[in-house]
Amino acid sequence: MGSVMFISLFGVELFMQMGLMRHLKPFGKPVARAARLPAETAVCFLAAIGSMIAAHTMAAQFHADGRLNDRELRLTGILNTVPFHLRETLTFQLPVVLPLLGTRLAMIYIAAFWLTGVLKLCYVLICGRAWGNGKAPLETGEDPFSAYECSPDDPECLNRSLTRLLKDAWHARKKMFFNMIGVLAVVTLLVQMLTLSGMLSWVEAGIAPLTSALGLSPAVIGPLTTYIFSPIAGISYMSTLLTQNSISGYEAITALIAGGLLMIPVTRLRRTLPRYIAIYGGRNGSFICLLTMGFGLLSRILVLAWIILFY
Repeated sequence: MGSVMFISLFGVELFMQMGLMRHLKPFGKPVARAARLPAETAVCFLAAIGSMIAAHTMAAQFHADGRLNDRELRLTGILNTVPFHLRETLTFQLPVVLPLLGTRLAMIYIAAFWLTGVLKLCYVLICGRAWGNGKAPLETGEDPFSAYECSPDDPECLNRSLTRLLKDAWHARKKMFFNMIGVLAVVTLLVQMLTLSGMLSWVEAGIAPLTSALGLSPAVIGPLTTYIFSPIAGISYMSTLLTQNSISGYEAITALIAGGLLMIPVTRLRRTLPRYIAIYGGRNGSFICLLTMGFGLLSRILVLAWIILFY
């Protein structure tokens, strides 16, 4: 995680100091205009298509530079998670979930995943336009797509060597990097201590009542427990029971969607929250993590209700 943050932070800084951001402007402007957010948001969104960590790091960098306020930072952080739903569909849902669960069940599972992304995008667009007061942010202020262009009158900037660029990027972001790493180490350690001390045992204790309330076979408890801590292993386990006709398709997809109500808080606490606090700080990082978690839970509640009523 530290190496990814290092590459993201200093790679983006180097990219910007070389004046290459202008090439992304035609792709980023429509995103910023739709949500009436600063162009910095569009830059981060484009970066999120390749790496969500890089996008979050860029947003934190813009915030540290005073180019994003807290409200814009939070909306940008949420928007940065939207491309993940497309990338994860191509790299995990279709190649892994589809063969294991079959077309019908996989489509329902993927629908819950995509609904989360749609809810996030709608939230950003609605809040951005409501708070933007009809302004066109790209037309005012310093444009980040060209902010690091060198002036023809500044030979020091125009003729910098690669070594000089690397040194400038290091001096510009080293303090921020070490702060992030320190916070990440402390928060991750605290979460692991909570896990090992058994304070997360409530998750396992809640599985049996959940399956009982939904009228599911006790056979799903095993794969559901596995799923909460490892989705791939849990889905594989559930696929085995389906193949053996130990459970029905309804029981399998209901258990997986309901299991997400327990799995999402666990993964957010163990992995996402430490990262976001390290990158965005305690208040903004917690807000972004909790809100995105809320959208994930809401989407699964909606899909679970649909399954119970119409499957």
